[in-house]
Amino acid sequence: MLAVPLMALFAVMWVFRFLMRSWVSVQVSRWIEGAFYALLGTLITYAWGLFSGFPWDIEETCRLDHQQHWDRGFAGSAGYFPLSNKCNAAFDLVPGYLNPLLATGVSVMVICIGMAAYRAWKRRKRASRCGPGRVAADHGCGGPVPEA
Repeated sequence: MLAVPLMALFAVMWVFRFLMRSWVSVQVSRWIEGAFYALLGTLITYAWGLFSGFPWDIEETCRLDHQQHWDRGFAGSAGYFPLSNKCNAAFDLVPGYLNPLLATGVSVMVICIGMAAYRAWKRRKRASRCGPGRVAADHGCGGPVPEA
């Protein structure tokens, strides 16, 4: 049952990697790929939180599945960011590890996008400094040093 979604995910990742490598440099595409994986992991974690913390019948879930008293005062107090759906003042249906995982995933994604932008800027700056007609050794472009 999981084979089809996993194969589709693998195909999407393969196509994404192929397209990114043909559009931008390898260093930039690695960071963009990391941001894509962080986004994917964050979305999967968020979906897991939605499915585990937002049942069809919250009263039944609180009473039968978790043996918790369901307080009507907390009915309708669900939050989507951070994920929260309380049975009573002391018990939340959303697992406690989910919101820190979401924050970590978003942070990793932002860091990867920032590093991709930095690498692209650095590469563009180097390309403008080491353009045609310039001696690579004079500008620190990493080219061969000409014989004197």
